[in-house]
Amino acid sequence: MTTVSSRVFSANPIYYLNLASKESVAVKRGKTIIRLMPEPLKYKNTIDPEDPYWDDERNYLELVRRDKLRKEGKEKPILLTPELQKELLGL
Repeated sequence: MTTVSSRVFSANPIYYLNLASKESVAVKRGKTIIRLMPEPLKYKNTIDPEDPYWDDERNYLELVRRDKLRKEGKEKPILLTPELQKELLGL
């Protein structure tokens, strides 16, 4: 385990973040110690990497759930008519 001060960490954060992927790193800030621990990604955004909405796995799972319901005929899609579109946009 490597322990560094916040000043040393601030001077070279990339080094310590890379080191944290291999071993335990602790940053001491005053009387507080902050541990850097790697956590593997459980979900990778493959829908639209530019849109942060899809980075949240819950949004993707909701899309999959609704698509399954639609395919089973339990949920029908809402069609956006010109009247509804005007109402939603406040036109």
